[in-house]
Amino acid sequence: MRISILLSILFLGSNFAKAQEIAPIVLNDTLRFHKNLEGHNGAIESLTFSRDGSYFATGSWDRTARLYKVDSLKNYSFYREFSMHHAAITCIDISNDNKYIAIGSKDFTFSVYEIETGQLRFVSRDHSNAVSQLFFDPSSSFLITASMDGTARVYRVVDFEQAKPNSLVLNYTSKINGAQLSPSKGKFMLACDDAKVVEINVKGKVSASYIGHSARVSCLDISHNKKMMASGSDDKTIRVWDVRTRQPRFVLEGHGWKVTSVHFSKDDRYLISSCNNGEVKIWDLQTGKETAYIPTLGTNARQAMFSPDMKSVAVATLQAKPPYGAVLYHTPYSVQLPKAKPNKKRSK
Repeated sequence: MRISILLSILFLGSNFAKAQEIAPIVLNDTLRFHKNLEGHNGAIESLTFSRDGSYFATGSWDRTARLYKVDSLKNYSFYREFSMHHAAITCIDISNDNKYIAIGSKDFTFSVYEIETGQLRFVSRDHSNAVSQLFFDPSSSFLITASMDGTARVYRVVDFEQAKPNSLVLNYTSKINGAQLSPSKGKFMLACDDAKVVEINVKGKVSASYIGHSARVSCLDISHNKKMMASGSDDKTIRVWDVRTRQPRFVLEGHGWKVTSVHFSKDDRYLISSCNNGEVKIWDLQTGKETAYIPTLGTNARQAMFSPDMKSVAVATLQAKPPYGAVLYHTPYSVQLPKAKPNKKRSK
């Protein structure tokens, strides 16, 4: 049974430039190692910050997710562990109101817990392959999931206390490796095995395609101003697209192997990316050039992201030995949002 989905947010809404690969790379920004969180019994596969930065969560090959509280001094204190899954934790998200945490796994299921009580609210077995991405919409009213089974599903959060809530099912012809809300109302962006990013509506119809990668698209992210979309691929490149024209602003080259994650900074000045060979890079989106690099710490960097205030970077990497946990860095950055234009008084 299909449920009625009315997303309550209406988002706003080139010149092609290529990052130079021959010119020497000048790295302007230095990231300082902060700490390696401990507690997992296996390598980290996924991580996320809450939207306000007060929580941080990690998912591991030990089949557990761990939740930390983060204070204003960047102290991370362990809060809860969630351990009902039977395979690696592939993705995590925290609702905007900090009420729920959703956890996806390679065991084909996802779970939803209440953060304050730790109570399990819902377990879904609707997918027939690994859950590759999940996220709450900005209103915390819906949870969207994507899977290697070629489907994305939309659930109403209010239904999680039912025995089996209904979901809107969106079918695609290829495995789905990542998903985000589209800047266009009522549509979704999917990163797919067929080397495309596609925009799909709530009826399952493809309304736009972003074509340019030569191999599987493994990940994507949408900028906060809704004007850019970044996609990472097994072809070792990242494409930063103009959402309005569907043309690339930049093709970022420099990773030595498959790109595993991309994430915009809060002010959209930077993009952080991770790679299967353990590399993590930060790119300046005004120039399309690499501006910071984190030395390889593990055999495979699975995910990297900025904290909401941009003062920290967290990396999930496949460490060969303990301690297992996210690696945290201090950055020289802070959020720099465009200044609001003063209101002009009308002359009488």
